[in-house]
Amino acid sequence: MMFFPLIFALPAAYLAALIWLVIKRDRLGLVESVCYAALAIGTGAWAITRSRSSTAGIGFLFLPALAALAGLLGLLYGRWGKSAETTRRVIGLLASAGGLAIIVSNLVSGTQTITRNRTRDDVQARYSAAIASNRAQIATALQANPGRERAWLDSAIIARLNDRPFLLAALPHDSISPAVILTVAYNADLGVTLEALRNPNASARTLERVYRTASYPDYFYQALAAHHNTPPTLLRALHQNPGVISGLDIWLAGNPSTPQDVLTDIGRKTTDHSVVAALLENPRVDCTTMSALANNLMKKQNRDADNPNVARLTERMPTVCPNAPAG
Repeated sequence: MMFFPLIFALPAAYLAALIWLVIKRDRLGLVESVCYAALAIGTGAWAITRSRSSTAGIGFLFLPALAALAGLLGLLYGRWGKSAETTRRVIGLLASAGGLAIIVSNLVSGTQTITRNRTRDDVQARYSAAIASNRAQIATALQANPGRERAWLDSAIIARLNDRPFLLAALPHDSISPAVILTVAYNADLGVTLEALRNPNASARTLERVYRTASYPDYFYQALAAHHNTPPTLLRALHQNPGVISGLDIWLAGNPSTPQDVLTDIGRKTTDHSVVAALLENPRVDCTTMSALANNLMKKQNRDADNPNVARLTERMPTVCPNAPAG
């Protein structure tokens, strides 16, 4: 708890020292001090903003303290760096070196971050190119094997289970057999498993087994909520406990396999226009769900000409629920 007061105590002390010197009209070392502090905060901010990390902004908390330290060292250099007294002069020069070290360290850190970003970009570019190349090769091979697409693709995947670029290029194809998708779904690579679950041929067995056995099942919740082969009991469990994942309602609302009680609950509670739109296009929506949605829509989303969901509800209501008025 004492950490945050400490990181702001140094900037406060530095600012107080500057104000005191200005009041006393003692300007010796002020220019050097302000220059060191400005360079420290400028280079520090530059280095922080080079990072793409989601937590990089935390560095700004330490920036005032870093600038204050550089400013104090600059002040010491400005006052003692040219002193006739050897001890003071040495301390002043060492203070100057310390202030410059902070500035140079920021520059080096920012430059290293830029280099890392470029390296990662290059790696990602090569990786994307490898996936695109595999995608083109697969398309050519499938065209060359009419009537044998599934056999060729299944055998190619089994032969290259450790080839990530090939798997990511192959898995979106609907020619893959459910058995091969089940095999691929046990891949230790979460990205490969996710792509396997997104395949329309992923079986209920595959989807449920990943949900029950994955070390981090939340990673797959969106794909599971959207898949038409996901068992209704599992879809109900996702609705009741979405884990750390938000926004599952839109996928559940649009999934024809979602149980009616879940659809009705979503229709009764949602205030999201996109979720309502997905629900209205679900062919499995029954009269109970449509009535709950109509009541919710009138109460929470304002019946106006600019709301396309109202028009769609009015259009679908007579078909889904012929004995109940849409309004």
